[in-house]
Amino acid sequence: MSRIFLISILLTLSTLSVNMYGQETTTLVSGTVLDTAQAPLMAATVTLLKATDSVLVAFSLSDKTGKFAFKKVKPGDYILQITYIGFRQKSVPVSVKGDTPEINLGTISLEALDVSLGEVTIEGRRTPILINKDTIEYNADAFQTQPNAVVEDLLRKLPGVEVEQDGTIKAQGKEVRKVYVDGKEFFGDDPKIASKNLPADAVDKVQVYDKKSDFAEFTGIDDGQREKTINLALKEDKKKGVFGNVSGGYGTQNRYEGRANVNRFTKKLQFSGLGMLNNTNQQGFGIDDYINFMGGLQNMMSSGGGGGGGSFRISLNATDLGLPINNGPGAGFTTTSAGGLNFNYDFNKKTKLTSNYFYSGIKNEKESSTFRQNFLGENTFDSQENTDQISRNQNHRVNMTLRHEIDSFKNIIFRSNFGFNDAGFDIASDSRVYNPLGLVQNSNDRTNASEGNNISFRNSFTYRQRFAKKGRAIVASANVGIQDDEKEAWIESLNRYWEVDSTFSDSLSQEQIQRSDQLDYSARLTYTEPLGKGKFLAFNLSHQNYGNKLIRDVFDIRPNDIPQQILNTDLSNHYQRGYFYERAGVDFQYNRKKFNFTTGVNFQQSRLRGEILTNGTTIRQNFLNILPVVRANYDFTTSTNLGFDYETSVQEPSLEQLQPIADNSNPLSIVVGNPNLRPEYSHQMNLRFNSYSAFTFTSLFANLEATYTQNKITHSRSIDSLFRQVTMPVNVARDLRLSGSVSFGTPIKPLKSRINLDLRTLYNRGILFVNSQENNVDRLINSAGLSIENRNKEVVDIVLGVDYDHNLTRYSESSDLNQAFANQRYYADFSLNFAKTWAVRTGMDYAVYAGTAFNEETRIPLWRASVSKYVLKNRRGEIKLSAFDMLNQNLGFSRTSELNYIEEVQTLTLSRYFLLSFTYNLSKFGAAGEPGGSGIRIIQRK
Repeated sequence: MSRIFLISILLTLSTLSVNMYGQETTTLVSGTVLDTAQAPLMAATVTLLKATDSVLVAFSLSDKTGKFAFKKVKPGDYILQITYIGFRQKSVPVSVKGDTPEINLGTISLEALDVSLGEVTIEGRRTPILINKDTIEYNADAFQTQPNAVVEDLLRKLPGVEVEQDGTIKAQGKEVRKVYVDGKEFFGDDPKIASKNLPADAVDKVQVYDKKSDFAEFTGIDDGQREKTINLALKEDKKKGVFGNVSGGYGTQNRYEGRANVNRFTKKLQFSGLGMLNNTNQQGFGIDDYINFMGGLQNMMSSGGGGGGGSFRISLNATDLGLPINNGPGAGFTTTSAGGLNFNYDFNKKTKLTSNYFYSGIKNEKESSTFRQNFLGENTFDSQENTDQISRNQNHRVNMTLRHEIDSFKNIIFRSNFGFNDAGFDIASDSRVYNPLGLVQNSNDRTNASEGNNISFRNSFTYRQRFAKKGRAIVASANVGIQDDEKEAWIESLNRYWEVDSTFSDSLSQEQIQRSDQLDYSARLTYTEPLGKGKFLAFNLSHQNYGNKLIRDVFDIRPNDIPQQILNTDLSNHYQRGYFYERAGVDFQYNRKKFNFTTGVNFQQSRLRGEILTNGTTIRQNFLNILPVVRANYDFTTSTNLGFDYETSVQEPSLEQLQPIADNSNPLSIVVGNPNLRPEYSHQMNLRFNSYSAFTFTSLFANLEATYTQNKITHSRSIDSLFRQVTMPVNVARDLRLSGSVSFGTPIKPLKSRINLDLRTLYNRGILFVNSQENNVDRLINSAGLSIENRNKEVVDIVLGVDYDHNLTRYSESSDLNQAFANQRYYADFSLNFAKTWAVRTGMDYAVYAGTAFNEETRIPLWRASVSKYVLKNRRGEIKLSAFDMLNQNLGFSRTSELNYIEEVQTLTLSRYFLLSFTYNLSKFGAAGEPGGSGIRIIQRK
């Protein structure tokens, strides 16, 4: 019934969209762009703007004959604007009457710029989009946003740019890795800090391009490595004063939010301050910040569900994040405080500094219930766990980069990073394991607590030099990193076991103290030599060293009148490990205007040296690997390209995977390392096709990836008659992973809408061991997403969509254990702006979790809404009433499938609340500059 209700809402909103933008009498407007010699100009930017306010109506590029056309133009007065690099911009008034089916403007001639003129001034209106080779430039003022909007809201309106629900930015189908402000770094490498905090009205141009590697930018040799990047060019008046905004709100259930950002930019200086405080599960930073925040405690905890009597263990796995990452309102109750400073300064043309400091404090309270179905041979057994957890952490991070140009041929780069993290958690949990008949086999009740801190420090130095001969260059770099972890944990556990005729129990009380030191350093030298036009050889030589030393002491606590601590020598461990790499290689590069190709090979000699200090056991392993690489990229046009990458890599086992000491943090699920592990050797292939048509706003992005891994590190489990588990990492012969994705978007002109279709598939064949029995496991995950939105968003903005994914797992030896389940999500968002100072927004997400793998189908509807009133001069203030989860149905819910289990986790989380907030837009400028986006002014002097 609820699904029918939701579909009715979606159809109603879709019908409203079509009716509001219904059929009208329209006109075809066309013409031809030529130069003064009457030669056609291909790819000239032609835009149709409203005469009253210069808002973008339509956009196109001229074809190879210079022709352009706009179909179905509504009656009204317009300005046709034509821009072409190296030519004067031209504007032509166009008046469209309702009774005229076609208007042919004939030939429009552009005059070339005369660079010999003392001064050339071009004045014109907004040009929404300019394409110059690999850069697409958007004029921000041509894409309307609401008052107090942030950059993220602006990006959502740009053709070819997408912003996903979690804030991830994609441009032309690729994830944006960096966002610069006026060409400078902004709070490091996290794009979300800029997109979620900078005000949209401060931006003049949004420039999207593929940033080449530092090596390619310096040497001029295109190595094929690109990174999708956005540069936010600020308006001139924003560089002459202070801008930003401050907001605060309070609501029911004692919910509160506060946020502020202040910016001061000049030609030499960029200064920004950010701050936030809330208990509504909101964050303004990305996953990389959380990884840094985990710092000293990232190895102390993993949450893997209920198998074997519970999920908690001190895993000592360097890849675990440790504390829970909260990505929104579905993960308990989170209080967040964060703040930072970004300081960039150009001392002169040759010396430039970029730096930032960031602080974050997170406290998370979470009550969750985990159900896991474990696969054992041809049978299954279930486990159930309830957890009450409080975790907290505080992180400080400082980054600095100093660039100095010695002369036009030489420069140096110095980078320094410092981080300090303090974290802790308290957990109380109870778990039960049931045999295949549904009878309780064992139970575990325990409390765990931990405190820890981490200090890290890293420096790098790079020297780069070009020579007189173009393409000849040398790049030398050195890095050193130091990290120190200190952790202390306490465990209290009571375990009960049920046999056929008896019941017995045991208990555990321990304190665990751990100290870990890490020192790594590396050096690399690269030399390039030109072989002729577009051909180069690149030689590289490098050495790397990673050293770890771990001291872990476990004390059993005897509950006497005076508690005694006795060292447990079986569980204590003093261990050190060193990995040493020497690598030498050569690459051949062939570059042309549309095509670049790289092939090469590296020879890597690696040595593992480990020693268990408590008993003198040593580990000595040597490996020689040949690592080939092939990269190719072909640009059919500036917006259509085909790329292929093949590379190989080696991944060594972690310190924790190698140490042969039992981790009994959960006595019913013990983890033991394996000193005989070999490094993984992987082959990775990627084929991608990207196409974006500026004529039709149609995009097609396709990607195919394959990874074949030899000596894959997986886990082997042994389970006894009481369902106690012992897990050990082992190497298996192979692992195959295939994935593909297609993303397609295009306007639907009759509906005045745009449709977006995403298809994804993942296939994985792995090997699983349970009680020494080998099982080949095939996993297939298919996903599809479909959304439709209206194109004219000036008054009404509507988005409707559905996401669907299906999970299937099959076992070669135990077909009865095959399972399948599906997740569905329907969503709708509606915004209405009226009376110039009012805005109403509402939206709903409806999730359905179903499948044969789980006993019940779960449905979660989330309905949100808000109403805003803009006040003060220039709508500088906004009063907003928001409602979250109006149906009071929110529940943290997830389902996952792994090689040897399926799992469902339900978490009590933030539900219905109302919030009244006020936002004030800060603007204090010096002398007025050019009106933002009102024209283009080019000045040339002799």
